[in-house]
Amino acid sequence: MSDRRPLPLRYPEDIEHLDGAANSLLRIPRCRTCDRRFWPPGPVCPHDFTSDIGWDTDPGTGRVNSWVRFHKQYFAGDEVPYIVVQVRLDSGPNITTTWAGDAEPVIGEPVSVSFRTVDEHTPLPEFGPVVRECSR
Repeated sequence: MSDRRPLPLRYPEDIEHLDGAANSLLRIPRCRTCDRRFWPPGPVCPHDFTSDIGWDTDPGTGRVNSWVRFHKQYFAGDEVPYIVVQVRLDSGPNITTTWAGDAEPVIGEPVSVSFRTVDEHTPLPEFGPVVRECSR
């Protein structure tokens, strides 16, 4: 078991996403040819295999597609159990992240992105229930 969770590597395909997270923005790649968003990032569009890729700031809303609870502690600093969710973004792609909710996720539940800082310089997106504001 490692002493701490490894930080994400800054591969060329991930830099825009990681830099967006540093500014509390969910950045998702979009093919400029077929106009479809996709995840995970890569050098070509998985739909039409062109390399003309741009990036959009996603609203960060979607619905829980699936989830799993991990009971094994893979890194010394991890609190267990923890939940990982796959979210179907309203913009199309599925993204897998940690769960920010207090209760278990529910398949089909609306969710929104927030950002959790994993060290003093690295915020990462995670999803939790949509916070509804009360009307007065």
